[in-house]
Amino acid sequence: MTDKRYWIWMQLGVGAGADTQKILDFFETPKKLYDASVLEWAACDGINATRLDNLAEVSLDDADRVISTCENNGWDILTPDDERYPESLRDIPKQPAVLYVAGDIDCVKDRLVVGMVGTRKASAYSLKAARYLAKGIADCGAVIASGGALGVDSASHEGALQANGTTVAVLGCGLGSDYLKSNEKLRSDIVKNGGALITEFPPYTRADRTTFPIRNRIISGLSRCVIVVEAAQKSGSLITAEYARAQGRDIFAVPSSILDPDFQGTNKLIDEGAFVATGPAAVISRYRDDYFTLKPENVKTMYDISRSNYGANAPEKRQITFDSISKTRDDDAQRSSKSANLVGVEREVYDAIGDSLVTLEEIAAKTGIDSSKVITTLTVLEIQGLILKAEGDRYSQI
Repeated sequence: MTDKRYWIWMQLGVGAGADTQKILDFFETPKKLYDASVLEWAACDGINATRLDNLAEVSLDDADRVISTCENNGWDILTPDDERYPESLRDIPKQPAVLYVAGDIDCVKDRLVVGMVGTRKASAYSLKAARYLAKGIADCGAVIASGGALGVDSASHEGALQANGTTVAVLGCGLGSDYLKSNEKLRSDIVKNGGALITEFPPYTRADRTTFPIRNRIISGLSRCVIVVEAAQKSGSLITAEYARAQGRDIFAVPSSILDPDFQGTNKLIDEGAFVATGPAAVISRYRDDYFTLKPENVKTMYDISRSNYGANAPEKRQITFDSISKTRDDDAQRSSKSANLVGVEREVYDAIGDSLVTLEEIAAKTGIDSSKVITTLTVLEIQGLILKAEGDRYSQI
């Protein structure tokens, strides 16, 4: 195995998201690249003038500092010659030269991974759809992969966690970055529940408009399929769909109104042949032969996630049936019954939330109820499973 320092040095020099295949075809290993002369670097098609300058400026000391930072924080560093490096990323164009991981990267090993993406400024419909799909899919033992951002990403992670399932967030920044502090608890919950935070960017790298398209190819690369929940005609989520198509992954899209411009992108994907994500079973059923064992002795049993399929990563005592796939609908029915019996302040606060995402201040202003009483009521409604606290301290009905 090549010393990780050389992989990190190479990535620091050429940049995250770079196509290093031409470089490795020429020099074979990052160490041989490091040992080569500047003239040899210049002779490689994969090294342009900018990369030539950057490689000359970066040192192994820089790589050592990255390693030290990761060791001090308990973060893993994975390179393509590491046996724990995700197999699904080995065959994609622009294979990540280095992955930085908080949590358990083995959670994706031999598992069905379903990517879920969509706009940050998602509609209430899309947030509910994302949670519903992610919860049902995770309940079947699959892993949900998304980008850890606001909107659809957060709803997808939250849905998986509601099912006590596994989810991974592929970040558009470095571990330890102060980007999106409001989602810090969500990221922590992902790791605590056996998932992982994954990024190609060195620790503390700040997010910017260029980092998110770079990370999108990793979301799709980790996944067997990608669900686009909401996308306008020029949505960044369509970039992930394009990566998925180029990588040979399946694409699903959530159906919605043909008159809504916020869904022109997803409707276009359906026009172009994307599968329609009408529910968890519509997604999971396509992969039952590869990841699940059908039990013919029980016609109601659709999936049996067994240790023989998943090895050491098998969910414990998890048998998936048509009944359990529809469990989300049963939960919805129970919530409807609970909400119908609300009275007094609880009813006022619940109705004030409605189908949108609203803040505590907005609820208090709408109802005229004192903020301290609103806080208490929100806690009660959350415990009852009727509302969800979303990113930015906003609330929505489930």
